[in-house]
Amino acid sequence: MPTKFIYLMRHAKAESADPKLSDEDRALTEKGVNDAHKLAAKLQKKDLNFDLIVTSPAIRAISTAQIIAKTLDHRQHHLEVEKKLYQASPDTFLNLVMGLHKKAAMVLLVGHNPGLEEFAQILSGERVVMQTCGLIQFSFDLKHWKDFEGIKNAHMKIIN
Repeated sequence: MPTKFIYLMRHAKAESADPKLSDEDRALTEKGVNDAHKLAAKLQKKDLNFDLIVTSPAIRAISTAQIIAKTLDHRQHHLEVEKKLYQASPDTFLNLVMGLHKKAAMVLLVGHNPGLEEFAQILSGERVVMQTCGLIQFSFDLKHWKDFEGIKNAHMKIIN
């Protein structure tokens, strides 16, 4: 049985809320940019190559995903912005994963709390805390993503 991997990543540290900006327009802080570069370098040393990166449309999430993609020399056409990932619920994540193409074996989803943590908790069956720029890997024995529904207690590995 083929193995599929989902990597859940919370965007890196962002600017504080500003009443002059919409929440989606908050950019990464200098610390956030540095943390994303450090994580990207760590992933590069592990020789990770995602088949697909899907990110929330928030500037902080897109910027995080772009840093990872650029460092890993990821092809831009495999980086998708998905509006539904902004303030996504666990059900939104589930539906997105079930709709992935079967050829995508390693997928990185870049999003936000609380939905990201809640989805990770459903997959792992345990309490999960995701800090900014946190990354968790889940592996599944699946041939098709459409069979993903109902999977619980997946193998989890915290990367960062």
